[in-house]
Amino acid sequence: MNERILFVDDEESILRGIKLNLGRTFAVTVANGPYEAIEIINAQGHFPVVVSDMRMPKMDGATLLRTIKESNPETMCILLTGHADFEFGGAEAVQSGLLFKILNKPCPPDKLKATIQAALNFKGGEQEEEKAPDFVL
Repeated sequence: MNERILFVDDEESILRGIKLNLGRTFAVTVANGPYEAIEIINAQGHFPVVVSDMRMPKMDGATLLRTIKESNPETMCILLTGHADFEFGGAEAVQSGLLFKILNKPCPPDKLKATIQAALNFKGGEQEEEKAPDFVL
């Protein structure tokens, strides 16, 4: 069974690429921006993994993922950022458990796929302790 993944970005071309690259492995739902993501979660329920871009108009990805995590604590959240800066408190967000991982953009599809699979495995209790992931790849 393909796990449901919600991918949030404000660029249609990126969303199309994600569906194409990850759609064979996961049941990918895409949201064009944070408000559409919240609507989708309200309509469709829990997603095991949510991947969000950091820089979006009106609400950034860190704020979106914090909002999702508050109402769905079991959701594994992955943040994609083209900016290596941690002005939004990225390290603290990972340490607190808000974010599973932060990935730099552009992120190769195989690395994104492996990170999503690691989040699913971690959620399922299959993550080996000695292989705890680094929070930035």
